[in-house]
Amino acid sequence: MLNALKRWALGLSNTVSVYIKRIAFYIMDVLEPELIWVNGQCYRFYESTAWKNIHTSAPYMEDKESVCSNDDSETDIEIVPHGTSFKHTFYVPKIFYSHIIGTKGVTRRKLENETRTTIDIPKKGKDGHIVITGRERKAVISARNRIDLLIETLKKKIHYTHFLSIPLNKKGIMDKYLSFKNEVLEKYNKTTHNIDESLFQTTSKLHLTIGMLKLFDDNDKKHAVDVLMDCKENIINPILEETGPLNIQLQGVACMNDDPTEVKILYAQVTRNEKLQELINKVAEYFIDTGLMEKEYETIKLHATLMNVAFKDEYPAKFKERYDASEIINAYKDTLFGETILNQIDISELHTATRDNYYKSTGSITF
Repeated sequence: MLNALKRWALGLSNTVSVYIKRIAFYIMDVLEPELIWVNGQCYRFYESTAWKNIHTSAPYMEDKESVCSNDDSETDIEIVPHGTSFKHTFYVPKIFYSHIIGTKGVTRRKLENETRTTIDIPKKGKDGHIVITGRERKAVISARNRIDLLIETLKKKIHYTHFLSIPLNKKGIMDKYLSFKNEVLEKYNKTTHNIDESLFQTTSKLHLTIGMLKLFDDNDKKHAVDVLMDCKENIINPILEETGPLNIQLQGVACMNDDPTEVKILYAQVTRNEKLQELINKVAEYFIDTGLMEKEYETIKLHATLMNVAFKDEYPAKFKERYDASEIINAYKDTLFGETILNQIDISELHTATRDNYYKSTGSITF
């Protein structure tokens, strides 16, 4: 049906064709919405304007298909009698309060009307718990599920706040990196290669990234620290007892994309070490299993970023020009940037590093 629609659209004027394509996309939004899992239940998330115009309960709409949803009675949330009604109390970081309330309270009223509940939210700037009350137990559960779904969709749109890192701000590595930076700036000028100093990593920020995190308040931060401590006890210590200290060696450079003449990110490669890779993968999996990290790859690609167009401040990322790194990759393909022992993992807070200091640590383990 969609193919026929597209063929028909090609024969129309450009203006009409644009409208037809938009309709096709809206149809696909309705027929194939994003599926989001919350507390073991699956929900369809409809964001398109088309669906919002058809269904008043969008964008947080429970999926009624048995393949996706569980019976409300199977929930493990705590619901207590409250006079002739039922009450449920739960914690939500205050960053989400305004989104649950909505402009002039529209979202909260919509939730309350559709679930036949009352939803009490702490006042602006205050920490606390959300309280849902309703005459029917299933109504309270439905309201909680919808709030959870709303929060999960919001989390996808909020920027990362922290990352799990292995600091590389060691003197030997920093000295080698500075030599590389100065040589590149001297040999490859901006006119022919589109390279200038703003592309280069700040020396004090050199690191390996294990994964990105979104920690919204002190409770989230404490949870992340606790998980990191568990990783040390259950994953890191057992591996190191078997192998002894694990070496991290940086040698050679590579780019993230296939075309070395159109590069966004140039990085120093980590020499392959099977046990090091195993340890890092297991730490990442542990954080993913606890819900603190999203799974992006089957295995973590360990690398130390040396140059990145994102470091340029004057333009949004999508408008930043790429640079030609083909000669640099060839010239430094065997360069040794140094080595260190894996003996520290940090929960680092984004945007806190300075010219002379590493990122602020929310939590750290050494071994």
